[in-house]
Amino acid sequence: MLSDIQRLIELQQADREIYRLNEEVAALPRRVAAIEAKLADTKGQVEKARANIKENEGNRRKLESQIQDQQQKISKYRDQALDVKTNDQYRALMHEISFAEQEIRKIEDKILDGMLSVETNEKALKAAEIELKSETAEIEKEKADARRRTAEDEKQLAELNAQRDSLRAGISPDVLRHYDRVLKLRKTALAEARDHKCSACQVMLRPQFYNDVRTNETILICDSCQRILYYVPTPEEVAAAQAQSANAGAPVPATPQVP
Repeated sequence: MLSDIQRLIELQQADREIYRLNEEVAALPRRVAAIEAKLADTKGQVEKARANIKENEGNRRKLESQIQDQQQKISKYRDQALDVKTNDQYRALMHEISFAEQEIRKIEDKILDGMLSVETNEKALKAAEIELKSETAEIEKEKADARRRTAEDEKQLAELNAQRDSLRAGISPDVLRHYDRVLKLRKTALAEARDHKCSACQVMLRPQFYNDVRTNETILICDSCQRILYYVPTPEEVAAAQAQSANAGAPVPATPQVP
């Protein structure tokens, strides 16, 4: 029953590749979505920098208007000082002028801070715009690549599913049911028997059972993990079998081909 073992090995390889391709097809939109989310974040940084610049410009106009108001007060107080009759009135007006001049200096400091903020925001805006341009080009490239890879993956999936159906048609329903059940549970349904152990779960196999698995002539199942076992002869064993068959004039037994 070596052909059954070979079909099962090829079926498992096809199922693995189908699973991988399905995961890749599903992952590509998520990858594009992640880039689009980053792009949206960069757009937000651009808009925030622009809004900050606009707000700073508006604040600067308000502050400049406040300076004009204080300057008008100073001019008014200086005019009034020309008509005062007492020293107390004069000192009071000088105090108001001094207070207005202090207010102007405070406002000018605020304007200077705003100018520094505008400079910072303009730099941030320039950097964000450069990044936005780069990310926009990148996402278009990613989308094109995703469409291309999806088309390639879907083509491979169609071929693999056809191959899978053909392989399953040549395997008995009972074996298929067992294969499907173990594959769903453990992600792999077959395991190589190697060094008297199941290579998947590492449980030792009874000597006679291991020898039976080595023949690849029947479907044998690991008692521990329930995987279907097969054996791949070493090059030395293949050479010895070929020499023995040549001497006996008998055909050499086939060896399972593991992709």
